[in-house]
Amino acid sequence: MFTLLGGYLPFDASTSRALYRKIRNGEYEFKKVFWKDTSNEAKNLIQRLLTVDPKKRITTEQALKHKWILKNSEKLEKKDLGVNLEEFKKFNAKRKFRAAVKAVRKNNLKIE
Repeated sequence: MFTLLGGYLPFDASTSRALYRKIRNGEYEFKKVFWKDTSNEAKNLIQRLLTVDPKKRITTEQALKHKWILKNSEKLEKKDLGVNLEEFKKFNAKRKFRAAVKAVRKNNLKIE
């Protein structure tokens, strides 16, 4: 949900160790350029879904009853998410590029 609305992953870091630390600590941010037109209700649901402590995290049943999920979709249909879509395209291109690099490295290791 975070990636679909924001266009990027909630957790990002240059090393695996730093990435895992951010995930464990629940360190993410709503970058204004991508989230400025997103409702507080949507951000609230995401925050509750990304709560680290499972005892405090929203349940599936609660999420499906959240006011953002039950909200009238007419307002959402009028929102321009072009900036988010462009960021999502970049994210997807990076993901595909990383997979290609990984495949090439794997094949090169087998050849040598």
